[in-house]
Amino acid sequence: MPMQTAQVSENDNIQLAYIDSGPIPGDTYTTLVCVHGHSYHAQNFSRLFPLAQKYNLRIFALNRRDYTGSTPYTRAELDTLTGSDEDARLQFLKARGLEIARFLVWVITEKKIPQISADGTSGGLAVLGWSLGNVTTMAFLSYLSTYPQEVIETLGPFLRTFFIYELPGNSLGFPEPEGRYHALEDNTVQERMRGIIFGQWVSSYYAHPAYTSDPPIPAQDRSITSLQIRVPKKPYRTCTLDTLTPRDLLTSVDIAPGTRSERPLWRLPNSLLLAQTCGALFLGPRTSSSQLDMASEHDGVGGSTLLPAIKVRVIYGHASLWTVQWETWALEKECAKWEAESQSLRPIKFIPVKDANHFLHWDDAETFLNICVEGIRA
Repeated sequence: MPMQTAQVSENDNIQLAYIDSGPIPGDTYTTLVCVHGHSYHAQNFSRLFPLAQKYNLRIFALNRRDYTGSTPYTRAELDTLTGSDEDARLQFLKARGLEIARFLVWVITEKKIPQISADGTSGGLAVLGWSLGNVTTMAFLSYLSTYPQEVIETLGPFLRTFFIYELPGNSLGFPEPEGRYHALEDNTVQERMRGIIFGQWVSSYYAHPAYTSDPPIPAQDRSITSLQIRVPKKPYRTCTLDTLTPRDLLTSVDIAPGTRSERPLWRLPNSLLLAQTCGALFLGPRTSSSQLDMASEHDGVGGSTLLPAIKVRVIYGHASLWTVQWETWALEKECAKWEAESQSLRPIKFIPVKDANHFLHWDDAETFLNICVEGIRA
């Protein structure tokens, strides 16, 4: 699909490229804005577009900074991202969050989308982060209180649902397990071949013992040994990468940002990411706990009381790679603990999808959109 651009910073001339499924007749449709992950950019959501009107959705998918059509990072921004100054990297994340906020404001004002209806059953806007894109969308929600007042006032009548879709490892600030594996860090594979191995690893279908054992392993007994961490030797379904045509790869993959800006993004300090997670999910002041204390040196830990009605929906496929399971389990466990501590959280619900891998939106667009619509309405 042809990409267009939206201006998201008047002062710095920053643009984000995007694709748009187009307007829908009437004023009851909901707008869904999707933010992509590592390598596989906005065009990866194009299979949703022919179904958008059926589900009464207008869908936008944007390209994050450094990806095709969007403004590249400056040398100073890259130096900040790869440096060791945590305060500077915090400011980097805040800037990325504000860019998402300004894109949403641009969609609202330029595309004249319908706001949430009086009875809350239609209209409005939902934001979805996929894979590594969640780091950017979590930044958007975490730092609401730092945005200009007019941005918040514009978003208020529209923003209704925040989707966390297919969390990658090391995206929320939780500790990683011993014995972890990541295809892009596999020293047994030549650097030039890791992109292919990564594509297979991230898009395979896994039969994790945690779910496939009879009976399934109880949540409290799960560990990394209850997950398949490498590409299965005998997969029960072809990985998504092997179903893509050369044209699919040409139009929906951009490998250039990989080592330049994406790798340092998913290697940010846990304390910084945990503070961001708390800022996104908490409503107002928080009480002390060990995990929160680790993040307390960063602002935003207590969360914002702005836009309190936003619902958070966490979607993950049971057949997706192990990092998705691990990060989602960790978040689910922490949310349960925070609720037990009477922390004030945004309304949050976890949505597991049986037999879904990391590319549900590509391999089964109907199921994906059904889940999104249900998440928006529920």
